[in-house]
Amino acid sequence: MPTVLNKTIRLFLDSIGRRDEYEFYLRKFTNDRTPAFALLCPERSGIEEMASVFAFDLSFLLRLELHPAIVLCAEEAADVDILLAEGHDLYAVHRWPESPETGTDEVVAFLEQCSRTARIGVIVAPDRDLRDALAELVPTVSRRVHFIRLSGPLHDNTGEPLAYFYLTRSEAIGLEDVDRQLIELAAHVLNRHPTTHISICSPWNLLQELFTVRGAGCVIRKGSTIERVCDIHNLDCNRLMRMLHESFGKEPIPERVLAQLAEAYLETDYRGAVLLERQPPGMYLAKFAVGTQARGEGLANELWREVSRDHPALFWRAREDNPVNQWYERHADGLHREGKWRVFWRGIGADSIQELVRFCLDRPSDFASGEDTP
Repeated sequence: MPTVLNKTIRLFLDSIGRRDEYEFYLRKFTNDRTPAFALLCPERSGIEEMASVFAFDLSFLLRLELHPAIVLCAEEAADVDILLAEGHDLYAVHRWPESPETGTDEVVAFLEQCSRTARIGVIVAPDRDLRDALAELVPTVSRRVHFIRLSGPLHDNTGEPLAYFYLTRSEAIGLEDVDRQLIELAAHVLNRHPTTHISICSPWNLLQELFTVRGAGCVIRKGSTIERVCDIHNLDCNRLMRMLHESFGKEPIPERVLAQLAEAYLETDYRGAVLLERQPPGMYLAKFAVGTQARGEGLANELWREVSRDHPALFWRAREDNPVNQWYERHADGLHREGKWRVFWRGIGADSIQELVRFCLDRPSDFASGEDTP
């Protein structure tokens, strides 16, 4: 992250989203050690209209010391001159030959030179299709891919934009052929590298897509298989405890975690779980855990979707300094702050709030360290 963000840059970022969000993403992108923090893949039909928008946004990214790369393959490669006309001093071009002996080493060297000279690298590969190019560039060159098109994100059957598209649930949404082609391309990348971040957005919303939690595009993810378990005897308790330890960084006390367990939502390989208890105020979300190896894949959103579909009324607590609190706030109807705790609820009547808050504040820890959190 740049040491100092001047007032003008901050004002512009403030117009895009919340300060804590864009500062989080700036740190994340800056700490990424790949040659390009993202690969931008514009569609040919909109390159001319995108050219001036790209020039503005990419100049801004350079001021933030972030260096994406533009990838133009096959027919799109013929339009590179349109981009260059809008910012000839902004871009540097590398023509990537088809030869299989030519790997990514020269691309990496080119992008490192672009970083030193504060220019945007344009990888032009007229003899490669985008599928093959991304197969070589991900993850060596970057672990983020953004498809940029005038029509923006994917849409559902009613025309509403989709924030997420999970490959494992694609049968539920009817897509046009052009959308299906992008999904197939994304699937090819994700099947090889499941943690790759892939999204589709419009050129006018690229910065919002990059620097806000909600985003402004459609994130494509491989998706997970979530099981609902209502019988504790069907759990592998040892695997569950290991995953909780990995997720929270402290030792769970099995008898406390399992004593009042009513339901569990589990990723089939125990990479994430939500544990629920039936308590007098309502259904209590006792644990919400995602293992370190699964973070960044969208598993938390998948788990939450399954749980909230079956249980519209929930309450839970989290420490005041929990970094996930912002995410919890977006999914809660209300919260109460007292001492070291934040108590959240959704779908619960006002007459039960006092009881559930007292329950959360009095509840003992499920961890040997004495500190608890969902």
